[in-house]
Amino acid sequence: MLESSFGLGFFLKRPRIERREWILYFRITVDGIRRESSTKRRWDNTRWYQRFEKAVGSKEDAKSLNFFLDSLTLKINEIKPK
Repeated sequence: MLESSFGLGFFLKRPRIERREWILYFRITVDGIRRESSTKRRWDNTRWYQRFEKAVGSKEDAKSLNFFLDSLTLKINEIKPK
């Protein structure tokens, strides 16, 4: 049976210890069932644009993180059933 809905989103979560860098997570939702997992990456919360779920800036670190997020999105879309 194929899923009727599929969603993928990226977001930052505050660590328990107060830091400027937060932990980057992704959430997959299939038919209303949500699962979250960490990407094992940290990012400055002031340099994150939640509306587009991307890192802000033109520095190499922001470009690298956005490339990582794009490649992770492609991999997840390849794995999901059609």
